[in-house]
Amino acid sequence: MCDTVAMFSRDGSGRSFFGKNSDREPGEPQIVYYSENPVDEFNQRPYIEASSKYTSGPLLALKSIFDKFDNPYSALISRPVWMWGAEMGVNQFGLSIGNEAVFPKAKVADHALLGMDILRLALHNCKDAQEAVSFITNLLKEHEQGGDGGYRGSLKYHNSFLIKDFERGYVLETCGKHWALQEIRDVAAISNCYSITDDYCEVDPDTEKPCNFKTRYENKLVTFFTKGDARRKYAYNYLKTSDRELTNVMNVLRSHMTADQKIKKGMKSICIHSGPFIKSEATSSMIVDYIGDKFIAWFTGSPHPCVSLFKPIVFSDGKTVQGFDNVDYSVDYGNDATALARTLVKNYSLFVSDIKTIRDKYESDFRKLLYSDLDTKDPEQLISECEKCFEMEKEYVEQIRSLIG
Repeated sequence: MCDTVAMFSRDGSGRSFFGKNSDREPGEPQIVYYSENPVDEFNQRPYIEASSKYTSGPLLALKSIFDKFDNPYSALISRPVWMWGAEMGVNQFGLSIGNEAVFPKAKVADHALLGMDILRLALHNCKDAQEAVSFITNLLKEHEQGGDGGYRGSLKYHNSFLIKDFERGYVLETCGKHWALQEIRDVAAISNCYSITDDYCEVDPDTEKPCNFKTRYENKLVTFFTKGDARRKYAYNYLKTSDRELTNVMNVLRSHMTADQKIKKGMKSICIHSGPFIKSEATSSMIVDYIGDKFIAWFTGSPHPCVSLFKPIVFSDGKTVQGFDNVDYSVDYGNDATALARTLVKNYSLFVSDIKTIRDKYESDFRKLLYSDLDTKDPEQLISECEKCFEMEKEYVEQIRSLIG
């Protein structure tokens, strides 16, 4: 389960945001990784560990079409280690995409393209949001979507995508080869539910019209248990009434949807925490801040954004923060960040009383460092400043360990 949002400025400044919580099974590793050579990676090491249900199903579907595409563009992605595809990412042109599991009335095919593999193909082959919409809809016209997206358990679904660049944003919801498109004018939020009714700007030619897309294709019973409608509504209303600030996107991804913001286990929370009957948690979070002609990605690289630290990362011309272009480094980084987040959840009272203020101060210092005179900075300087933030993160971690004991 996941939640994805977008927000455009009201004042014509051009500033806008993309954000997503990737909700996956507890204990499922997810890495933040800069992929400059996706073809080489696919041929040499498409995944670190994988179950036979991926290698004998979705991966075969991906292999059957992979050579049709050049995959020329680099991207910063957040992906489960066991697949090639990504939960979310942004490419070198500032194209951001996140997907959501939606549950159709139709049967979901086993040997079909995973939404996450579709998402990553679009990032590596498209320059802007309009091109990505065409790419995905054409892909679905020619190939089946589906497969099993579960790690240890089983999770079969179709896909909703939030697609954004500097100027435009779209919600693309799909059922098999059918799809509906909605342009984002102000704020958008998608979750594990269909949201487009008859308010689409375009729909696939084979869908009979007039059409309420949600009513026609959604499995209402499964959607009821995902609580996607409640999460989508909360995120949309929060951002609709918020200032267009990076901190507000962080806040909505961290939200437990309660007045006191205490941790509660269950699906009715943007920052999902797993429980005895809830086999899902917010595993990784990413925000893309579009400001002027630049974009800066912020990520946790760990579960539980409510306690995690967002760090900035920039990439350009094959260069990024040292280490994140190496899968092994990304795995080690993710393991360390995950261990710290789990410790903070176990010590949540201490986090609220003593640590949250420290964390927020570090994030504020990161923003001051990067955004000061931003329009005068070239990518090389921004990358250097991001590296400084990661050095500061080490100081933060040491402070936290001394407090926890």
